[in-house]
Amino acid sequence: MMDWTDKHCRYFFRLLSACTQLYTEMITSKAILRGDKNRLLDYNSREHPLVLQLGGSDPKEMAQCAQIAKQWGYDEVNINVGCPSDRVLSGSFGACLMKEPDLVASCVESMID
Repeated sequence: MMDWTDKHCRYFFRLLSACTQLYTEMITSKAILRGDKNRLLDYNSREHPLVLQLGGSDPKEMAQCAQIAKQWGYDEVNINVGCPSDRVLSGSFGACLMKEPDLVASCVESMID
């Protein structure tokens, strides 16, 4: 969830449950590619298994972010195609991607390669 499940929140969740898979807050592909990666992607090693939740719809950017997530040691990358927030509609990610399954498939394919 944007602006809520930061590394401090996830660390608290890990204290509550040693095995639960944790997700980052949704981070846009553009933020990862252009922003402060240390601030956006840093986590405590105790958070594993940890999934980077990614918002975006450009296959090339999503592929770059998947590689960055791998370099940072994330266990998985999740493409957010369910967030109904008005904040994500203008960015062409989240729930609006449900109307574009071919684009989502292209993003997934690019991230796997």
